[in-house]
Amino acid sequence: MQTSAKLQMDTALKLAKELGLMTQIYNNRLAQLLRSHDVTYPQYVILNHILLTGSTGASISQIADAVEVLQPAVTKTVKKFTSIGYIQTKSVDTDRRAKRVFITPNGAGFIGRLQAELMPDVLNCFQDWEEERLHNFAENLTEFRVFLETNRV
Repeated sequence: MQTSAKLQMDTALKLAKELGLMTQIYNNRLAQLLRSHDVTYPQYVILNHILLTGSTGASISQIADAVEVLQPAVTKTVKKFTSIGYIQTKSVDTDRRAKRVFITPNGAGFIGRLQAELMPDVLNCFQDWEEERLHNFAENLTEFRVFLETNRV
């Protein structure tokens, strides 16, 4: 029984180490790419979240909660991307002070171009993987992400 617990702890530590390193390396690659487009990683995360909200959009506080940044950072980012036409805000009919934030076609195109620039890394890494292995890997990563999202600290 003790051996089993040790093996589980060893595996958990290895997973934590690998996930941390992978995240750090991937985020550094992304940050380098984003710098060339005058965008920071937190700004990218905010813009990408707005894209994912689709036609319903999101309020500043909803965005801040979802991406775990402070509301002033979201407000500043919204102003930046509104000024260059990547997002737009609309007042809420029931409360003119409240606004919802939406992605524009230009903003969606920008996110798409950024993701396309990262795609060679993904394609090169996984090109020789069998379909089932890729599917299982993606499912496992999704399961872990959902766990983290529902168990935020």
